[in-house]
Amino acid sequence: MVTGKKTAQSLSDSQWFGIERYYAAFKGMAHDTFTASIESLVKEKYMKALEEHVYILTEKGEQVLRSESGRLSSLNHLNGLKYASIETSCWQVITLYVQALSNSLYGHSNYSPVIRDFSVIQKVKSVFPKTESERKIQAEKLYQELSQVLLEHDSVSAQLFVKKLSGYNRIGSTFEQLSRIEGASQEEIVLRFRAVLHSLIHKIAYEKINFPMLHSLIGSFTEAPALTKSASLTYRMLTNNKSLEEIMNVRNLKISTLEDHLVEIAREVHDFPITPYINDKEFLKVKHFYTKTNETKLRPFKDAFPHLSYFQIRLVLAKEGGKHATGSST
Repeated sequence: MVTGKKTAQSLSDSQWFGIERYYAAFKGMAHDTFTASIESLVKEKYMKALEEHVYILTEKGEQVLRSESGRLSSLNHLNGLKYASIETSCWQVITLYVQALSNSLYGHSNYSPVIRDFSVIQKVKSVFPKTESERKIQAEKLYQELSQVLLEHDSVSAQLFVKKLSGYNRIGSTFEQLSRIEGASQEEIVLRFRAVLHSLIHKIAYEKINFPMLHSLIGSFTEAPALTKSASLTYRMLTNNKSLEEIMNVRNLKISTLEDHLVEIAREVHDFPITPYINDKEFLKVKHFYTKTNETKLRPFKDAFPHLSYFQIRLVLAKEGGKHATGSST
């Protein structure tokens, strides 16, 4: 989960334990490194084991968590489950655009691009202003929009984000360099940076009218549903008018797997209709029960609506943002 392996199980677990924001928090982390971190926390008495692979914070750990919550308040903006899959593409477009615009304004064309990915370069070229006057206008707009996002973060996190940007006669700092400068762990630096980036992506996705400049750069990434690769293929087949039976046969899927896909799609695709699987009347009943009880476990729903399947209940919870919506039917 912390490395960002996007499977039905990891999606379910991240929601089940209410830690969606930390999904993919440490991409590339080895399992041994994770285990060593847990052992270190136990040794320092910040955590204790209840049983094998099950830990809780000690009072000492709780105190540290409370004392650090203010300093690391920016991490509340993390949303790894939603944005981990697009954060790299978004950042690459932004940082290359800023570098190109900055060098252009200084009349400097002989520089080494910080990003060499062809698709990113093409994206930046497609929106890059043609004239000097347009470039000045866009630079001012970009400054205003970025400032609006950064002002919602603590000064340390905001400055880290700015220091990662490249410009005229300047190459953005690496995480390792920033770690040394700030005297903080590289993990903290990465999380602070990603929190600002996720906040920026969220603004563009939900407040695009207020961020037209940034939306022109990365809006296309935010508009694509954040689905697993397998669910994405199912969604594509559904949009091509393939029936569930056809999808199951062509892809050799079990019904439980296909149901997991449909629940995932219902959660991520706002206008995905679920009426083919549950009628409006039953949908409203389950929705009302969820609103009234704020229940997040599936069993109470099944007890209240025994005639409905777990799949139908999960679909409604997915549409309503139910915490366990992507969990298995079993």
